[in-house]
Amino acid sequence: MENVFIAAGGTGGHINAALSLEEVLKTDYNVVFLSGERHLDYKLFAGKNCLHIKSRPLRSRNPISLGVNLILNAVVFIKLYWLFLLKKPKFVIGAGGYVCGPSLLAAKLQFRPIFIIEQNAVAGMTNKLLSYIANLIFTNFEQTKGLPQRVKNRIRNHGNPIRQNITFNKNKVGEELNILIFGGSLGATQINEAVKNVLEQNFSKSLNIVHQVGKDNLFEVENVDKSINYKQVEYIDDMDKQYHWANIIISRAGASTISELRVVKKPALLIPYPAAVDNHQYYNAENLKKENLSFIEVLDHTQPATDLAKAIVLNINKINSQNLFYSDSRVVNNAVDGIVEEIKNYVRNK
Repeated sequence: MENVFIAAGGTGGHINAALSLEEVLKTDYNVVFLSGERHLDYKLFAGKNCLHIKSRPLRSRNPISLGVNLILNAVVFIKLYWLFLLKKPKFVIGAGGYVCGPSLLAAKLQFRPIFIIEQNAVAGMTNKLLSYIANLIFTNFEQTKGLPQRVKNRIRNHGNPIRQNITFNKNKVGEELNILIFGGSLGATQINEAVKNVLEQNFSKSLNIVHQVGKDNLFEVENVDKSINYKQVEYIDDMDKQYHWANIIISRAGASTISELRVVKKPALLIPYPAAVDNHQYYNAENLKKENLSFIEVLDHTQPATDLAKAIVLNINKINSQNLFYSDSRVVNNAVDGIVEEIKNYVRNK
C-alpha cells in the first residue's frame, strides 16, 4: 500500500481529527502519523504508527527561545525531507499543531500534494503560512478569519473531521438531569473552580454530574448539595458514551468539541478559553450558536469563578424549566468522508 502521512499534535482536537482521517484512509493507504513529544501526543497516538519529533513553536517573544526553536525545526525538517525521499508519500495532511510546519514544507519541496485542516474560526499562524503552498485547505466554518484572500479558490468547507463513533442520539430526560462537564483534553482550572461553587447549589431536579478535570487535577470536594451526584475523572476515554448519556454539556469551545456538538446536538454551555490565540474559541462558540442546531449559550469567559458558577446554575435551570432539550432535525454528516473524497479526487486527477 502507498504511504500517506498525517501531522498533528499538542491538543486532543488536532490529534482526534488526525485519528478520524486515519479511520477512513487506512482502507486504501498505509497511514503514518507525525506528532510532537507532549503528554497527549504519546497518550492518544499510543499503539499507532507514529513518529514523534522535536518540532517547536515559532511564536515567542524571547529571541533566544525563538532562535533555538528555529534550529530545532530546521533539524526536524532535514530528517523529514530524507524520510519522505525514502517513504515516497502519496500525500501529506496537516491536522493542526506546529508539527505541521516542517512536515508539510518538506513534502511540498518534493512536489508531494499537501492538505491542511483549519479547525478554528480564526486561522492559526502555522496554517496561515501553509495556506500559501497547500493544494487544498479544509475549513470547519464557512467564514474563517485570517486566511489570505489569494487562497480562496483552494478553500473547501466540509466541517471538522471527528471520530466515527460520535453520533446523534435523541436527548432522553428522566427524573434526574445528566450533566457532562469537561475543559478540553487537558482540563481547565477556570471551569474546575466554577464547578466547586456549582456543587454547593440546590437544584429543583436531581443532577448526575460527570466532570473531567484534566491530568493531575483531581481535587477534594466539600459541601456537595444532596441533590447532586458528582463524579470526577482525569480524562474521558469513552466520549461517545458520555455524549449519549448527557442531557446538558458544559465545556470549552475548542474546534473538536464544537464539531462534536454539531453532530451530538445536545444543549451546551460553552466557556471559551480566555487565553486562546486570537480569541478563536469565542468565535468557534458564536459560530456554533448561529447554526441553531440545539440550545447553545456562550458564557462570559472573563468572569471570576463565582460569577461563572451563577451563570451555569441559571442556565441549567433555564434549560430544564423551559424544556430546551430540543435538537434540529437536520442531519449533520461527519466531515471526514467529504474531506477524504476531495483529497482522493485531487490526487487522482493531479
